[in-house]
Amino acid sequence: METITTYKNPLIEQRADPWVYKHTDGFYYFTGSVPAYDRIEVRRAKTLEGLSEAEPVTVWKKYESGPMSANIWAPEIHFVDGKWYIHFAAARADQIFDHRMYVLENASANPLEGDWVEKGQVKTDWESFSLDATTFEHRGSRYYVWAQKDPNINGNSNLYIAKMENQWTLSSPQVMITKPEFPWEVIGF
Repeated sequence: METITTYKNPLIEQRADPWVYKHTDGFYYFTGSVPAYDRIEVRRAKTLEGLSEAEPVTVWKKYESGPMSANIWAPEIHFVDGKWYIHFAAARADQIFDHRMYVLENASANPLEGDWVEKGQVKTDWESFSLDATTFEHRGSRYYVWAQKDPNINGNSNLYIAKMENQWTLSSPQVMITKPEFPWEVIGF
């Protein structure tokens, strides 16, 4: 007989851009955009349901001005080559919707402990609106996928992919995967 598990929806209230990762240590790790868009929190639990009650730990806070000072969005936590990484988007307080992509690194076994080090901005072909990055490995190569506004294309952002040298450096030319073209994709922009 198959057991069906029912989950509370939403699992965690007031968190946009949710990301869950189950690690080899048996814990589920959760991060997402917080309502104030001013910090990155991580929580962990032995069960998926336990994440809703797990205490969030603030692992990084925005700056008062300059890069990474506004709209901290869409964090994702990954474990790569023995270290934890958080990919996220951030804007400037004086340009709150001009996002760029950044990376944090933590060498601790438990990402709720230890120091998160800023590895910097992920540089792409343009200095333009970019966000919602993710990373994955395929056939021994690590890839980065993200949304970015090409200054030479009218409209909104497109999706791109590139190989990675490390978690904060692209090692191949970026390639467009898709751009908005259907009527429901181009409403407004």
